[in-house]
Amino acid sequence: MSKKRVLIVEDTFDIAQLLKYTLEEMDLEVVHVDTGSKALAYLEVQSADLILLDIGLPGMTGWQVLDAIKAQRSKERYRIIVLTALTDSANRVIGKFQDVDAYLNKPFDVRRLRQVVGELLADNAT
Repeated sequence: MSKKRVLIVEDTFDIAQLLKYTLEEMDLEVVHVDTGSKALAYLEVQSADLILLDIGLPGMTGWQVLDAIKAQRSKERYRIIVLTALTDSANRVIGKFQDVDAYLNKPFDVRRLRQVVGELLADNAT
């Protein structure tokens, strides 16, 4: 049985490293990119069981990345966890309309991250 693959889209290196380390401890395959365009390019050739997506990316926002993913892969349904330092309720409302599965504020609690990832990947078991 192959490992579940998680795509991290995060421009802050330290946060990306913490996410990568935490997810690899969960025996997951982890791929990290630091821009939305790199995420879209990756998803052109690979798939992911889960995407951890920062909203405050350079160049294009996480919301724009989500729109592009939906346009690119209209038949596929990705599990999405949004990571953001923005704590306003407007972003949560946008997330609900974007079919976001979970919303974690930075700084995030590692235990909560593990719990949410575990639940989403268990729901996504094939």
